[in-house]
Amino acid sequence: MSRFFVPLAWLLWVAGTPSLADESWQPYVSSDGAMAAVQPIDSMMVVDCLLPGQMRRSGAMSYMGPRLPVKTTAQLCSMRGGEYVAYDRATIKSSLAVWMEKAKGGDATAQFYVGQIYEKGMDSDPDYESAATWYRKAAESGSNEAKLSLAAMMEAGRGMAADATAAVNLYREAMGIKGNELISKDEADSRVAEVERQNAQLRSELAMQRAEAQTAVTRLEGEVASLKAANASQKRDTRKMAALEKSLRDAMQQRDEVERKLAAVPASTAQDTVAQTRSVVVPLVSESRALQVAADGVKFGRYHALIIGVQNYLSYDPLKTPISDAKAIANVLENRYGFETTTLLDADFSSIVGSIVQLSSKIGPEDNVLIYFAGHGVINAEQRGFWLPLDARQSERSPALPNETLAEFLAMFKARSVLVIADSCFGSALSGSVGSYTGGPAEYADGIPGGYLSRKARYVLSSGGMSPVLDQAGDGHSVFASALLQVLRNNTRILTQTGLEKALVGPVRESSQQLGMQQTPDLMKIREAGDAGGAFFLVPRSEPGKG
Repeated sequence: MSRFFVPLAWLLWVAGTPSLADESWQPYVSSDGAMAAVQPIDSMMVVDCLLPGQMRRSGAMSYMGPRLPVKTTAQLCSMRGGEYVAYDRATIKSSLAVWMEKAKGGDATAQFYVGQIYEKGMDSDPDYESAATWYRKAAESGSNEAKLSLAAMMEAGRGMAADATAAVNLYREAMGIKGNELISKDEADSRVAEVERQNAQLRSELAMQRAEAQTAVTRLEGEVASLKAANASQKRDTRKMAALEKSLRDAMQQRDEVERKLAAVPASTAQDTVAQTRSVVVPLVSESRALQVAADGVKFGRYHALIIGVQNYLSYDPLKTPISDAKAIANVLENRYGFETTTLLDADFSSIVGSIVQLSSKIGPEDNVLIYFAGHGVINAEQRGFWLPLDARQSERSPALPNETLAEFLAMFKARSVLVIADSCFGSALSGSVGSYTGGPAEYADGIPGGYLSRKARYVLSSGGMSPVLDQAGDGHSVFASALLQVLRNNTRILTQTGLEKALVGPVRESSQQLGMQQTPDLMKIREAGDAGGAFFLVPRSEPGKG
């Protein structure tokens, strides 16, 4: 199932009979630099590569060092003289053969990959106990990625008895979080629901008090008016008049106090906005492309974005807004946040994968990457998610991009932080994670744990979790893209991925409910992409409203 679109006031389902686009129509790519020539698909896939050992010399003797395992594309592995098993033929046995020797030697990265191989299962059922064993070894060797993976297994009870307390403690250790800042998404949602229930009850009680106060005011106003209207020849009861007027003033004061309390009760705690005071003053600087971004002496690194909008499908029903969404998102990221962007419009499988590979080759360890995808997304019976490119077909051998393959590409990235924003159905499938702890602050502030800036971060922010999502909302953009553009244009804070999600939840929920559907953005870690507990920071570099 893919994104839905809403023309005018009617909600139409996109799923249906496939329609073919004009055969003469061709996809196009816009970017600042020329794209590398498209390589055969198999050569672009990430493989477990075993490189030749280094030639070493000791005195008069020369000898070959041990072979080096790496994760890289098949093409780069071949160019460096390495050995690998074709992507579609890899097995647990062949992958373990690459990493096991180094893992047994105590290398944390190799131990982590061995744990991943056992957890995924590949050509057989997952071996969670073996995965947990290797994750523990990697964690003891200092791998934060392994700690997060082990915590996720503890949380779900895979390969061991479920232990929520131990899982939370390990999450905190890996992410450098102290105190009660880290809670699960379920717990957070439960807390929000409880606060909203209490607020609703309080609003109801105050409304009753207001009605009672107004009744008393009305009654006393009537009694005062009747007494004043008494026959002028009759002697008035001045004491009674004074008492009534005092009672009236007290009643009006009580009513006004109830009104004040009622106005102070929030309508919904989920309606978070970006109007709060920022913690760091971000200097206004001239716009530039892929330059170092810094604020108050803190270096956040360079920012790159790959923006993908697929709309006019050849074998699936076309969508209404991905191209306009992609263009607008690219514009605001360039003009307000200083991203170097590459925009793919109606791109096929080769173009998307080729651009991801090209992007991975030019980013450094201090860089930040945002990948935005707007288009059809599907999920199969095994809960594996796929992004559908332009040339996707409704068949088993369709050129769809598996989420697990995308995660492997992201694991290969040298970038410090990566945020994937998926405005497609079942976007959360990319997380590939049983863990639901994201945690961390909503924005940058002085005194923030250094790990948020130094550790790798890999997150997916999906427009609707594991559910179908809306396409056209009436303003030329999808429900999610419309809210995202508003946040990005008006934001004045250094938001993290958590702050971005919080700012989007309320507007997206409200807009989707008006169209008769419940849609809620969802933030998850991408464990298999090498997340190590860091954070993605969005640093505005120009005044609000640009882009």
